[in-house]
Amino acid sequence: MEEATATALIAGAPDVTLLLDRAGRIVHANPAARRLLGEGIAGQAWLDLLDDFSREKGATLLARSWVAGGVADWELDHLGPAGAPVLISYTTYLLPGVEPPLLAAIGRDQTVKLELTAQLAATNQQLEGALLALERAHAELKQTQSQLVQSEKMRALGQLVAGVAHEINNPAAFIANNLAHLATLLPGMSALFEAYQPLRALTGASVRAEIEAAEGVVEVEYLWSDLADLVTESQDGIERIRNIVLSLRNFARLDEAELKEADINEGLRSTLALIRPQCKNRIQITESYGILPTTVCHPGQLNQVFLNLLTNAVQAIEGEGQIWVTSACRDDRINVIIRDSGKGMDSATLARLGEPFFTTKPVGAGTGLGLAVSVGIINRHQGQLRFASQPGNGTTVTVELPVTR
Repeated sequence: MEEATATALIAGAPDVTLLLDRAGRIVHANPAARRLLGEGIAGQAWLDLLDDFSREKGATLLARSWVAGGVADWELDHLGPAGAPVLISYTTYLLPGVEPPLLAAIGRDQTVKLELTAQLAATNQQLEGALLALERAHAELKQTQSQLVQSEKMRALGQLVAGVAHEINNPAAFIANNLAHLATLLPGMSALFEAYQPLRALTGASVRAEIEAAEGVVEVEYLWSDLADLVTESQDGIERIRNIVLSLRNFARLDEAELKEADINEGLRSTLALIRPQCKNRIQITESYGILPTTVCHPGQLNQVFLNLLTNAVQAIEGEGQIWVTSACRDDRINVIIRDSGKGMDSATLARLGEPFFTTKPVGAGTGLGLAVSVGIINRHQGQLRFASQPGNGTTVTVELPVTR
């Protein structure tokens, strides 16, 4: 086949058709090629028509075509006359009987395909964005639902605790008043008993013997001191009950819907009074309170946060251990730090803290809502909840709150 014959055959081809020499120069370009790639492409190096990222691939195509006699369906990016990218899929073959030898490169314009692919990618990206937004909305809905459930539980618990505290407080007040009255009577009763002692001499021997026997049974020499000690110990016990009741009432504040000025230290002390029975003489709690200004907040909600954090600290300690509770204020920011000597957490666990329903506790031992609710409460107070931990080195939780007046 002569070159002129080959040129005539490709002139009417609907697809891009190029004849290339050994050097990779365009010997002839049909009208379809000139319309797509530019009128002056004849005589240019074909590789120069490709973009920077396709030239190496284009060089490989030429090399294989001359060795193997042709290749099929190689997609390459060109720069069109206006600078816009043009994607062409090439199939090549050596023209038989042509001297010098020529390589025919037949290309099909893939621009429409490229546009459709771009549209598909854009649509896919939009769908992924919509899916992420839907998943985020679903997660927020679940978190809100869990917080509402937990909030209602705490409200019901608060009402129950307040009622129990009231019922305990009334009889405790009666006992405290009676003990106080008894304490004032004991010295007079003791003096009256001593005043009766000279009358023994006026009684007969048999009566004195009966009196001495009765005094021996009650150990009269210790009676009055024992009674005084019993009254004092009972008063101490009643005072402890009153402090526990006060802590219960402070913790179960029914003011969650109202903002009010509160002392954060008072809330910490009240919550610690409730958490101590869980320590069972195996955990030592060290308290260090700084001077804090009162701040406008939801005290009941913050007490709930402290209770959740302290409960987690107690449960993280296996055997004996320590918990340190400190508070301080700097630059109008209140910091409450709760540190424990427990088993600690790895980075993977730390990254998931605060996720609704995530828990490291055994099945049935935790709901995974405590920290999620706590994070929500602190966020609503414009504060921050930070965790630092390493396996075997305990955990430090920092609650940071702005001072609001």
